[in-house]
Amino acid sequence: MRLSKVILFHKRSTYELRAIEFRDSRFIELLEQEHMAVRLVKKSHSEHTTTLERLSQELKKRKISFTSQVRSSLTRKIEDIDLLIAVGGDGTFLDASHYLDKVPILGVNSALSTSFGHFCLGNENNFGSMIDKIESETLSSFNLMRLVVILNGKPLPFYALNEVLIAHKNPAATSRYIIAKNNDNEEQLSSGVWISTAAGSTGSMRAVGGQVLPITSRQFQYYVREPCIRPGDKKQLQQGLLEEGESIKFISQMRQGTIFIDGQHIEYPFTGGDEVIIKANGIDLRAFVDPEINNRFVC
Repeated sequence: MRLSKVILFHKRSTYELRAIEFRDSRFIELLEQEHMAVRLVKKSHSEHTTTLERLSQELKKRKISFTSQVRSSLTRKIEDIDLLIAVGGDGTFLDASHYLDKVPILGVNSALSTSFGHFCLGNENNFGSMIDKIESETLSSFNLMRLVVILNGKPLPFYALNEVLIAHKNPAATSRYIIAKNNDNEEQLSSGVWISTAAGSTGSMRAVGGQVLPITSRQFQYYVREPCIRPGDKKQLQQGLLEEGESIKFISQMRQGTIFIDGQHIEYPFTGGDEVIIKANGIDLRAFVDPEINNRFVC
């Protein structure tokens, strides 16, 4: 696989955004005090900029044409390149995934001291060998299932690689909805419902008690978090696995319900009477990842 056109898709560090661009006086004051709240900010920024420079050098050395694109500037689907390299952490990788259908992605962890980089197979130390292996086809990509959210009959434009959260807009408020799966349905009160892909099963889904699945699994799952169950009441649809061809449905009973896709940046109103269906979208993400990474989270 000859790489002739690549995008270096990268984040801006916290230091760059808050200290340099926005000149956040409180943030700068904390930096000057060497306060524990910001003790790793400069180190992470230095690692990130160094990684970006080393990646550029490795691509130039191999005569691979590339352009750099800041995370916040991406607004359209990417279709005309051979590879997108997401430089940052898992948030950067997830953001990039929303704009890819056929183009493969390689994640590069740009701050090893502060970021786990679940989706990031590369780093500044092994990046050159990763590129060589991709070009020699000794490193294979894997298909990761994504979820589509269909709101009132219309598919939303962003696919979930990690998870969907259905909840009240205010985190202190009760989430009220009807959940329906196969021929069963029930009214529920809770703090929200996670619907997670296999790739996202080591994050919030694992934290609430869900099942960790292999990253390439063709199953997804849901889990009701903090259910409000009255004495004597029994709820059947609290958690479960769904196969690739199945779906799950929610009907909002909230005035300010919200659908969150892969974190806090993508959200849609989910108000009273709105209906949402969530299922596999049939358009997998092609990603260079460690197929065994999720096993590290299984006790």
